[in-house]
Amino acid sequence: MSTVEYLESQVLTATPHQLHLMVIDGAIRHATSAETALQSRDYARAEAQLGRSNECVAALIAGLDSTRQPQLVDQLKSVFVFVQRTLAEADRRHDPRLIPDALSVLRLHRQTWLALGEKLAQESAPSSAKPRSSFSWTS
Repeated sequence: MSTVEYLESQVLTATPHQLHLMVIDGAIRHATSAETALQSRDYARAEAQLGRSNECVAALIAGLDSTRQPQLVDQLKSVFVFVQRTLAEADRRHDPRLIPDALSVLRLHRQTWLALGEKLAQESAPSSAKPRSSFSWTS
């Protein structure tokens, strides 16, 4: 199986939660690559990588559903717009020092998304499948 076929298979069989995580990971990966490119003054590669990272962030924004919890969605959208503006400014100025701010936000969102996934998995697991603590008040 080729790399492209493998990636297609991953995307086609992923849950919505996993797809969101893949997009976050893409944004982080491309922004990190752009930071390295800017540090080495490879502006063409940096521009391409920042563009890809911004496309990922745009996909995150597009996936927001404002029909549920509109205030929270608006706040999250503002955070992602900050990331986009920061990456665009890093590209415009050719300044790799701006990228860590955007990466910090993306990494925090990734950690939050992972924690949410774990919580949802625990809540949806049958009660008999949940691990029991070995703690007892009588022991």
